[in-house]
Amino acid sequence: MIKIRNLTKIYSPCTEHEVTALDNVSLEVKKGEFAAVVGASGSGKTTLMNIIGCLDTQTEGEYFLDGTDVSALSSAKLSRVRGEKISFIFQGFNLIPTLTAEENVELPLIYRGVPAEKRREAARLSLEAVGLSMRADHLPSELSGGQQQRVAIARALAANAPIILADEPCGSLDSRSGGMIMEMLHSLNREGRTVVLITHDNGAALTAHRQIRISDGRII
Repeated sequence: MIKIRNLTKIYSPCTEHEVTALDNVSLEVKKGEFAAVVGASGSGKTTLMNIIGCLDTQTEGEYFLDGTDVSALSSAKLSRVRGEKISFIFQGFNLIPTLTAEENVELPLIYRGVPAEKRREAARLSLEAVGLSMRADHLPSELSGGQQQRVAIARALAANAPIILADEPCGSLDSRSGGMIMEMLHSLNREGRTVVLITHDNGAALTAHRQIRISDGRII
């Protein structure tokens, strides 16, 4: 599902501020796998996440996403591939504060041009799946952190992308809520989604099929 070959990312190249964030990284994640990328702050895991998620591009190397060479795509095509292939779950939830839970879940479907009736139905079913059907008309500020993250998971469910990229999804939650979120990610994986978890938490990483450890921009 994800194939990276000899990938390097350099910020501010050829200047005194040059930083090599990723150094000749090669990595594969198979379809249906639950993989955890583990590393401390500054290890390069966030840069790797941004490239896997098509939010950034590499300086050198190749990246194939579900068989497509995304290395040479235009920004418009990269955006389209990202919208079709990847659902994101972030530590900060990334919900629009002025939209209800249901409207937040609908967002990816609006970008895809899904008709209003179909996207509302998908949003309702997804919120029901994460136990928040009774909170569909609530704003993010009216929800707990755990509930907001469940809205983010419902958004990923509704988008129905084959890859879920979860960046520290439990980082701002208490242990009970975090455990619930991890179980939901594993449930999505059992349903066939490929899950890539970005984390510094060894405990969370150990629940994955495979741990990929990164340090100083290199897979170790």
